[in-house]
Amino acid sequence: MLLIALKKTLANVLDIFHQTDEAGTIREIYEKIPVRGNNTWMLICSAILASIGLDTGSGAVIIGAMLVSPLMSPILGVGLAVGINDREMLTDSVKNLGIAAVAGLFFSFLYFKVTPLGEPTNELLARTTPTLLDVMVAFFGGVAGIISISRSDKSNAIPGVAIATALMPPLCTAGYGLALGRYDFFLGGFYLFFINAVFISLATFLIVKYLKFHTKTYINKETERKVARIMAVMLFIVVSPSVYFLYNVYQRQQTLKKIDTLIVSDLSNHNNEIIKWEVAETDTINTIKIYSVGKADQDLTDYYNNVLQRNELKNYRVKLIQLDVSPEQVRQMASEVTNNLTKDFLKTIEIQNMQQGRMDSLRRQSQAVYNTNQATADLQLLFQNIQKVQVGEMISASVNARQDTVMMVLIDWQQPSQNNSNRRAGTRLDAARVREYEGQIRRYLAAKLNRDSVQVVSTY
Repeated sequence: MLLIALKKTLANVLDIFHQTDEAGTIREIYEKIPVRGNNTWMLICSAILASIGLDTGSGAVIIGAMLVSPLMSPILGVGLAVGINDREMLTDSVKNLGIAAVAGLFFSFLYFKVTPLGEPTNELLARTTPTLLDVMVAFFGGVAGIISISRSDKSNAIPGVAIATALMPPLCTAGYGLALGRYDFFLGGFYLFFINAVFISLATFLIVKYLKFHTKTYINKETERKVARIMAVMLFIVVSPSVYFLYNVYQRQQTLKKIDTLIVSDLSNHNNEIIKWEVAETDTINTIKIYSVGKADQDLTDYYNNVLQRNELKNYRVKLIQLDVSPEQVRQMASEVTNNLTKDFLKTIEIQNMQQGRMDSLRRQSQAVYNTNQATADLQLLFQNIQKVQVGEMISASVNARQDTVMMVLIDWQQPSQNNSNRRAGTRLDAARVREYEGQIRRYLAAKLNRDSVQVVSTY
């Protein structure tokens, strides 16, 4: 009794027969199949909007393109035509779907040919490796779409289905690949579009069969079984690459989890603050870039590379990038992460680290100039008869000796003024006193600037 009651309850909950309008469903889908007039303009606008959204990485613009796209009706028409065995509708649906697909490719191709941007965004990359999950989205989106249309009281589910299945963005991703010669983008985007079209049509076909729509022409059982076998083989061929892609995604996620556990988490326990980490993949060696504040020497890098070798990650190498920043700057970077600015900042830091040797050299030169300026300023305070000081470097070389860099100091002396009563009269200079001053200056600069070769030349 309990099972019977449960079965009756489920039948009432899941029943959609009493709400189905067969004639209205066929009429509504059939009338919207042709790509002409208003549908043509909607298609063009949708392709350009989707291209702009993909180019700028704007999800809002992409959603807008999905909503205005007229691609859903020809796809639903294919499934409906197969379900009711209407060859005329099937031909019309396939023809218009082909026209719509070519038009979408053409206008997205034109856009990406002239855009000044054209860099691969996350929105573009997300549509290049369809997985089995995308197949499920297309199928259940198609189920929701045909059920919504088949109801006698129409619902507003179609916009949601259009957003979920996302027909136009993958097509525009394929157009991007054609425009820039990136055939991985073309194949990935077009494959996702093809998956969506096939499984929305399949969902429509199955629901039409479930609702027992009347067939337009009779089909015998043998032909029906033959069509079913052909459809099964085609579906297997279509789905197989998506299963492979999903397996690769799963494997990559497992690898990233292992890296996080073995390397990143362990590094955090060594008093390092991890700012960001990422994996740069190549055909041979994949580099794990870890941006951190703290200790990041070669010994630590070698240790983690050995850890990777022992854990079956032999084609991965660790690159520790130490950020020379204060805690305040770390907090500032954390704020930038939330605003999607960290990526550019870290790239700048990496470039700076690559040029560290040059930067150190420039800092040393700058410090030397500063120390020299300070020393010459001190000289003018210590020796009031100095009028002008000039400092430069001179290469000293002889036949039997190696080259040496000598600091050359040129000093202009002036005799103390005897006419200015407001100025304290200095000691009058002669050759002996100038030589004495030169020796004092030479010893002072050698000690002050840590130089072993200082030459002082005077004019007075």
